[in-house]
Amino acid sequence: MKYIKRWMEQRIEASFEVHPVVILTGPRQVGKSTLLENARFLKNWRYLTLDDPEVLEQAQEDPKGLLWEDKPTIIDEVQRCSELLLTVKYFVDKSKRRRRFILSGSGNISLRQRPRETLAGRAKYLHLTGLSHRELHGLSHEGILEQAWAGKEIKPKSVKASNNLTTIVWRGGLPGVVLASSDKVAWERGSSYIDTYIHRDIQDLVKIRHPQNFRRLMEALAQATGWESVQNELSKLCSETRTNVSRYMSLLQDTALLHELRGYTTKNERAYKQAKYFWFDSGAACFLAGIVSEKELKNKNLKGRYFENYIFQQINSWVSTMSVEPEIYYWKPRQGESEVDFVIRSGTKIMGIEVKSSSQVTFKDTKSMRKFLKLHPEAQKGIIVYSGTKVFPIATNIYAVPWLAL
Repeated sequence: MKYIKRWMEQRIEASFEVHPVVILTGPRQVGKSTLLENARFLKNWRYLTLDDPEVLEQAQEDPKGLLWEDKPTIIDEVQRCSELLLTVKYFVDKSKRRRRFILSGSGNISLRQRPRETLAGRAKYLHLTGLSHRELHGLSHEGILEQAWAGKEIKPKSVKASNNLTTIVWRGGLPGVVLASSDKVAWERGSSYIDTYIHRDIQDLVKIRHPQNFRRLMEALAQATGWESVQNELSKLCSETRTNVSRYMSLLQDTALLHELRGYTTKNERAYKQAKYFWFDSGAACFLAGIVSEKELKNKNLKGRYFENYIFQQINSWVSTMSVEPEIYYWKPRQGESEVDFVIRSGTKIMGIEVKSSSQVTFKDTKSMRKFLKLHPEAQKGIIVYSGTKVFPIATNIYAVPWLAL
């Protein structure tokens, strides 16, 4: 299978201008190992994986011997031997920060906490997402999101129509699923991913007394993707205590499987602060929610919800390319029915994004965005993402943008 170049390659390479160590995390199966084995600038690096029993044994018993060779080194699945990080620190300091290392592993607690203590001031932390639509088609990250964020003029244009939006949303961005030869293979891989990797990652971290309740919680969160989720209600749905629900949700966030969006507010503004949750991948959300085929997404309500999760993925992939990553919120005032699905903020820089699954948008569809821009004059632009084919200004500082043009 031909390697698909990842946007993250550029960020990894640039990070070594400042840091001797890069720590690359992300959910399982998003393509971390594939990137590290195929990126052109890493072809002369030494590659070690702790999935290899012999390498793991030496990492545990003779870590200095394993890393003695003075050569830039990739250590994959490093969470299997967190003690190796002390040896990495030793060689970085001994070489006066000339030695270069990339440490990679699934985005779990064991990889996140220990390096921060051991490699403080030495490591850059990067997070790999699944394939974005632009990456999949060999395009750079400089789409309309980038143009709008940079304050550039958004020029009207047309894009080629897509007839398979529901298939794209249903498959998501996991390379093994999105590149599957058929929907049947995609389903088998996606459902296996849920059963094998998600459960394994979580069970590796903590002992869950009632796995069936944890599974019901994940299903409930997948069915409510993009909605404000109240832990008391989730507790009833999955027959768990509120304390356990809170703990499980924290685990899902720490493993980068679930993303929490807080309500965006400014001083003296009364707005919702209840969190909304999106899955790292719309396909994984569909498989968890029991949506067994893309045909089920023909339902308007379902399509809109998971399409919104898919757009969140595209935003998240784009954000991951930035040296200073913006925060992502949503906005919903306490009074009225207005809502802006995503608010991107970095310092004083702000941009609003709304998502509509329809193929046509009109001035009427900008009501919430107009209100948001009026109340937040610091926001530069508003974007209405929809499933049509034309990029055009739909109101002052508000642009209709097909999802294909993001």
